[in-house]
Amino acid sequence: MSEHTPLHGGQLRRISERFQIPSSCLLDFSANINPDGPPARLLSTLRTVLEDLSNLTSYPDLEECHLKRCLAGYAGVGPANLIVANGFIPLLDSVLRKCRVQRCLLPVPAFVEYRRSLARAGVEVVPHILTPESDFRYDFNALIQGDHDVVLLANPQNPSGVLASRDALLRFVSRCAEQKITILLDEAFIDYSPLDSLTADAERFPNLIVFRSVTKFHGVPGLRVGYAAANEALARAIHEDLPPWSVTNLASAAIASALTDLSFAERTRTRNDVRRTAMRTGLDLLGVHTYSSAANFLLFRVPEGISAEHLWRHLIAEHHLVLRDCSNYESLPLGHLRAAVRTDEENERLIGAIARSLPRCRGTAPGGAK
Repeated sequence: MSEHTPLHGGQLRRISERFQIPSSCLLDFSANINPDGPPARLLSTLRTVLEDLSNLTSYPDLEECHLKRCLAGYAGVGPANLIVANGFIPLLDSVLRKCRVQRCLLPVPAFVEYRRSLARAGVEVVPHILTPESDFRYDFNALIQGDHDVVLLANPQNPSGVLASRDALLRFVSRCAEQKITILLDEAFIDYSPLDSLTADAERFPNLIVFRSVTKFHGVPGLRVGYAAANEALARAIHEDLPPWSVTNLASAAIASALTDLSFAERTRTRNDVRRTAMRTGLDLLGVHTYSSAANFLLFRVPEGISAEHLWRHLIAEHHLVLRDCSNYESLPLGHLRAAVRTDEENERLIGAIARSLPRCRGTAPGGAK
């Protein structure tokens, strides 16, 4: 990965500066955000909240009781089992401290912030390599082997989007409980497959901590709200470890409102399934290999003889389309890019741009591969 390439998706300012293209002219496929934007109910709530100056002049509720009740109803878990913060990273950092994690098995490739958080906490990392040949699926028999006290994994997996079934995960958590292994489960994209969530099971499994995001699915990552579910005693300990007032009054009210819009959630899932299927079909017809994603993005491998980096740069420079450069994903073989699922029209634009770009980029793979 070039030193000029952003560590994460959604960093259009840096792309704009590098390619000298106004960010307003770039179409972002690098960040996995609901392309239809937030529910109207959320926007209406924000306007109403801003009309009441007390929401700006008063401190947030330290316990976030109202937000927790809304999250509890949405995720099917008790409010006392929930911890909220301004995003996933503060929650993970706190869990690593409170659980005194020593040695973590980390399936890779994975979200790059996992290893960074583990490094900050001084945790020894044992990488477990997932392969394209296995479709990046977890081998739960292998994950339980070895000398580690924690396994950190995601469902759906990131960057592939591959989904493990709820039954398989529950069996794995149960086996790990017998061996006193804690499971840290990132469900950032589980809203697209809610029946496979283990959030509601965190109360009965003392060795399970589940992390959730609401802002990606509801199209408001700028509000920075994440939550975790754990047994009640651990949830209280994690909450007390977090900095106070980490979620603003505006973010709390907006997210609480969004969670009640069940028709928005169902519509989002349906549209995403249709759009993702069409995008995958379009890429497959171009000879571009895609993986079985259950999320709102597709990881794909470019055809042989083509440099993924060259294609990534070409799509920006010539078509103003920004995909996720995947070269900083640990143990992910070269040749992979990732695209968020956007609207039908935008996805068709991407497929067309890739179709025109592939012949232009052929022969650009390292070593002049044919």
